[in-house]
Amino acid sequence: MPTPTPPNPGEEPADERELYRFHFRRLIGWYIEALDALPPAAYIWRPPARDANALAGLMSHVASSAEWWVLSCVGDGPLERDREAEFAAVTDWPNMRERLRRWLAASEALLAGMDAAALASVSRHPDLSLHLGHVEITADWWKATQPAVTEIC
Repeated sequence: MPTPTPPNPGEEPADERELYRFHFRRLIGWYIEALDALPPAAYIWRPPARDANALAGLMSHVASSAEWWVLSCVGDGPLERDREAEFAAVTDWPNMRERLRRWLAASEALLAGMDAAALASVSRHPDLSLHLGHVEITADWWKATQPAVTEIC
């Protein structure tokens, strides 16, 4: 699982724009770290609990929410969303990983064009960090359902 580490000397965000950039990159990096290690079966597995979501649906929601909050609410992207469809989405991790990469690039481009006053008006929404915990718990749950592998010497 991802381990929070402080920035190295000289990497501390110098302003609001850099702070957003730092946190967005860090969070996306943690999603990648958590999900790259899983096989495709884990990504589509649905926990045996009422209203539980597969990682595929959860990550579709994560990406849609991030796109909406940053590119639509802060930027001028479309404001329409279908939250139920996000959780029902079926996609694979490589495609979702690319979608997150595109979102990060678009977010950084948007932030680069904003002045301090515009950045101060940005609502800080915790969806990206909140759902990282859900991803980690679901991944751990999936791992716990897998048969133990015994090494033969």
